[in-house]
Amino acid sequence: MTELFESVCPIYMLYGMTWEQFWFGDPGMASTFREAYLLKQRAKNEEMWMQGLYIYRAVQAVVASALGSRSAKYIDAPLDYLPKTKAEKEQEKFKEKQKVIAFLDRLLKNNATKSNERTDN
Repeated sequence: MTELFESVCPIYMLYGMTWEQFWFGDPGMASTFREAYLLKQRAKNEEMWMQGLYIYRAVQAVVASALGSRSAKYIDAPLDYLPKTKAEKEQEKFKEKQKVIAFLDRLLKNNATKSNERTDN
């Protein structure tokens, strides 16, 4: 049994336990350290994924710009991937509705202008 504990001790030290905690501490600490380590790894994985997404967006903007696209630009604010509160969701819905209304207003004005131009000719 000692060999088994000696073989896993370095693993738990990787998880953040000290030698003294592993050998003389509460045995329940081991599972807590393991879970904390796994959570840190998941967080690191998400961080690296987000970094890859930022790099992808940067390369995308550079390539599109090199090909002459004026609309291609790098994002102007950090990406938000955390869950939103109900108030934030409502605010986003309101802003989207305002954008749609503004777009439809411009569309109606353009159609009205074109109709007036046709009747004037």
